[in-house]
Amino acid sequence: MTEKFLKSILAIFLIAMAFCGTCNAEKIVLSDIQIKSIGQVVEIPVVLDSAPAGISGYKFLTSFSPSGIARVSGVTMPDWAAVKVVEGTPGESTLISTVDLNMKVEPGAEQVQLCTLSIEGVSKGETSLNIIITEITDDAGDPVSVEVTPAAITVSSQNSAPAPVQTPQTSSTPVPVPVSTPDAAHDVPAPVTEVTAVVTPTPVPTVIADFTARIQEGAAPMTVLFTDNSTGYPTKFMWDFGDGSADNTSPLQNPQHTYKIPGIFTVSLNASNSKYANSTVKPGFITVKPMHLPSRGAKNDVTIFSVPAGAEVYLNNAYQGKTPAYLTNLTARNYQLRLHKDGYFDIVSPISVLDGVLPNFVSGFAMTPHLAEIGKLSADPAQTGAAYIVSYPELVNVTIDDILVGKTDIMVMNLTVGTHNLTLDKAGYEPWNDTLEIKNGLAVIQTYHYEEPYFSLNRTVEYVQFP
Repeated sequence: MTEKFLKSILAIFLIAMAFCGTCNAEKIVLSDIQIKSIGQVVEIPVVLDSAPAGISGYKFLTSFSPSGIARVSGVTMPDWAAVKVVEGTPGESTLISTVDLNMKVEPGAEQVQLCTLSIEGVSKGETSLNIIITEITDDAGDPVSVEVTPAAITVSSQNSAPAPVQTPQTSSTPVPVPVSTPDAAHDVPAPVTEVTAVVTPTPVPTVIADFTARIQEGAAPMTVLFTDNSTGYPTKFMWDFGDGSADNTSPLQNPQHTYKIPGIFTVSLNASNSKYANSTVKPGFITVKPMHLPSRGAKNDVTIFSVPAGAEVYLNNAYQGKTPAYLTNLTARNYQLRLHKDGYFDIVSPISVLDGVLPNFVSGFAMTPHLAEIGKLSADPAQTGAAYIVSYPELVNVTIDDILVGKTDIMVMNLTVGTHNLTLDKAGYEPWNDTLEIKNGLAVIQTYHYEEPYFSLNRTVEYVQFP
């Protein structure tokens, strides 16, 4: 008796604990819907039952299980949403996020409208719509615990109208009809043939990938808006724009991409749904031409260097090549120069091409790395620094304290604070002996210009502050 009583008490305690573990969670209950035909759109509101401490913003993804039956065709955001981000529509996995910058969702608010989902039927069947919350925070910046009840979605057959009555086919060959004499004793009713309609399940449509672009030819930099024209209700997409840039691919259905460098580029698209996938490749689909500067009056030459080399050079937003860039026959005037290199901050500077003053005007720029690059020193031991050795031309042997560390351009990390011996050596040139003054937490940038057979006396030294 005692044992049964203890077990009962324990069971009640466990149930109470389980209940209390969820009683503090807010709730989102998605409404079940029925979609009568393929292509029909029905709306589902996403409502948070309460916000005791307000809402500062949220981010979540939609998910369907199984896939291929329905998709999100659109999203309507509430009035309080200040920043609205919706990616992946139409599709099954849609990213939705926003923030409440104006504090319109006050603490204690109930039935908070987060958004409204437009759900489109894709194929006959049943699926479950769920939202996966990545982030939802209150006005204090604390995470909000939310329980989500998925929605059951039923998509009926596209052919909901009754099947048409078939008209009997007539034969061109006459068929003899027997003549019978009425006889009540022998009159037998004609047999009735029952016709059973066969319903064929609607299959998942086969995907055929295709796309267009608003423009296909122009001068660099050229921004192109791509439009998906695939058939078969694809829900996932992967683009390859063909220029090898850092943002060369995209999972969006209708992305845009900026081509910064002239060339002829092949574009490909892979589109898929729950069952089928298809790819299309269009060689030479995009043609990007250099933007030539206007020619007026006298001409001059300009040489643009950067540290490090390989930065994209733009004059008045016209692409000119990569550093070191040797620009010829430029009109004597003022230009806006922009240097871009991945991993470094852009340099924007006015330059003047002066006719008859400098027959070959040389401009050099030291680019500052992003924190992701220079922050590598932040984990170095105390009392250390770095050295960035640059030379023109490149590929000069660099020796520090009698140790060959590599060839220019090179960054040497974890050098102890103080003075170090530096030797630069290249075949066909006189060796150059110098010193490195290493400072704690700093990187010293030392730049040298070779002039056969000696280095010039023009040496630049710069220190970069690390965080």
